[in-house]
Amino acid sequence: MEHTPGALPEVLKVGANELELVIVRMFNKLPDGSSESYSYGVNVAKVREIIPMPALTKVPDMPDYAEAIAEVRGEVVPIVNLARWLKFFPATDLSIRPKVVILEMLGTTVGMIVHEVERIRRIKWDQIKVPPALLQAKHSGRITGVTKLEDIEDTLLLILDLENVISEIGALAPKKDVVLEELEKTGKKKLTGTVLIADDSGVARRILKDSLEGFGLHVVVSNDGKEAFGILTEFLEKIGDKPITDYVQLVITDVEMPEMDGLTFTKSIKAHPRLLPLPVIVNTSLSGPENKDKAALVGADGYLVKFDPALLFKELARFLKA
Repeated sequence: MEHTPGALPEVLKVGANELELVIVRMFNKLPDGSSESYSYGVNVAKVREIIPMPALTKVPDMPDYAEAIAEVRGEVVPIVNLARWLKFFPATDLSIRPKVVILEMLGTTVGMIVHEVERIRRIKWDQIKVPPALLQAKHSGRITGVTKLEDIEDTLLLILDLENVISEIGALAPKKDVVLEELEKTGKKKLTGTVLIADDSGVARRILKDSLEGFGLHVVVSNDGKEAFGILTEFLEKIGDKPITDYVQLVITDVEMPEMDGLTFTKSIKAHPRLLPLPVIVNTSLSGPENKDKAALVGADGYLVKFDPALLFKELARFLKA
């Protein structure tokens, strides 16, 4: 499942408002001995390939869900056991032939052991909803969206917070000290202004908020594009004829979000006469020129791949005063 560099699948083109998800199934044993199954979605754009279970080498002093590495095409890759990460324990009499999904995101390659790989589905972003509190609690906050699979009765599709996976295996280093180092390198004073961020990942929101506040900025946080657009329109109602940039100087948005994705959010801002002057930076775990092109097509003023504080500061300095 490899993508031709620069190729842009029809489903991912601007205006489609859809994404492609690889659907994987995971099983968990119930107290009565029967098994329940859950379906999870992983963005195709983050999947390099899907392989049979490779030979694993255990790594000491790691959590049980991330205690192994494997060599994949000459590269040593950390392997995450998704069942253990989710605290699932499949019944021993269940016939499972696990696969490994090789993910590329946030500048990191990670293998994820899953019980079954089903198929690829196209899902509209507006069909993906914020997960209810009960479902989030069952998954320890590790899902960012949920939708119903209409062709399979009573089956929900859950969107995994993959940034959470990367963070918990230690691939995302603490950023506060790095932020201060970047300020010292430039010799600049801290930046000033208010930034609205939209990101459905709790891990991503925390890292970005900490970095921005470390740069001296005031941060307004939202969980998705719909909520963020609502915040902006509420601002407009309160400020009368004054320009929005007197109150918010910059928007930073993720791409993959329930209710309203980041590209649709950006397009909505640029289509609104009073919001048009507001600069928007698309901040995503998806690299590759095709993703940058999509951001430009909807009017984004900047584009960043998470989480490089040096590049973040340089991009912020284009729009904000020190």
